[in-house]
Amino acid sequence: MQWKPDNARRFRFGVNPHGAADAADWSAMARKAEDLGYATLLVPDHLNPQFAPFTALTAAALATSTLRVGTQVLCNEFRHPVVTAKEVATLDLVSGGRFEWGMGAGWVPEDFAAAGIDTPKGTRVTKLIEAVTIMKALFAGDDVDHVGAHYTVRTGAASPLPVQRPHPPLIIGGAKERILTFAGAAADIVSISPGLAARAFGEYEAGMSVEDNTTQQVEWVRSGAGDRFDEVELSVVAMPVRITDRPRDAAEEVAPNFGLTPDEALRSVHLLLGSVEEICDLLEARRARWGISNVVVPWHFADAFAPVVARLAGS
Repeated sequence: MQWKPDNARRFRFGVNPHGAADAADWSAMARKAEDLGYATLLVPDHLNPQFAPFTALTAAALATSTLRVGTQVLCNEFRHPVVTAKEVATLDLVSGGRFEWGMGAGWVPEDFAAAGIDTPKGTRVTKLIEAVTIMKALFAGDDVDHVGAHYTVRTGAASPLPVQRPHPPLIIGGAKERILTFAGAAADIVSISPGLAARAFGEYEAGMSVEDNTTQQVEWVRSGAGDRFDEVELSVVAMPVRITDRPRDAAEEVAPNFGLTPDEALRSVHLLLGSVEEICDLLEARRARWGISNVVVPWHFADAFAPVVARLAGS
């Protein structure tokens, strides 16, 4: 079973829940996401109050029939690639080939402090690249004899193997050149995070416009992907989403939280502010300009955003 989007530029929408009161509530959330037309339910990987990804996603998969489930994204620093590969393959098997395999280097300082992890940022990216290489070899069903800078793996063929071949679609998320170039080369789905170059924080002024920053990030993905760029699905997490007839007011409210001016907030691919019609127009314009066709929203925006999903999903 080989996963491919019908077209890498068709719209797909995902929802990012951060936990539930209990198992019944969690299963109900998954079924609601499916009923509202969302393609994916994607769980992050942090040590704050949220469910652990693999267990939660197994429950979500068993509660639904068509909803794809995935990690966006696993923190590589928390896990060994051999163990993670077994977890990924098992979840792909029990979900009937509905798993999306998201990997990242980690970015939340509180997570690393809580777990006693002090790996430098550049080293974390190097470890992620090595881990993904090992996991792909395991998913291929080969014996693996790997001695690298961070991992030594000597093992026979992995079991189980994932249902989706050669592996579940790989999501890699990031904002900077090195990780996005690697994502272009290795991933099926690239989740583009906000870049600091277009934002003002403290004494640091924005160095480029939000549009130029997105263009630069997409070009990094393109440089890594080469001839396969058209097969790569580009994704963003939109936060916040405001369905409103007064988008300027919403922009003035939220812009300072993101180091943006109100005008920049209205133009950023990571914020969606406006009526359903305006947001649909924005998403179509951004797909035409940058190829971004996969949009993920936090759970508390799922209901408000559902009319956009109903209008654009699959188009």
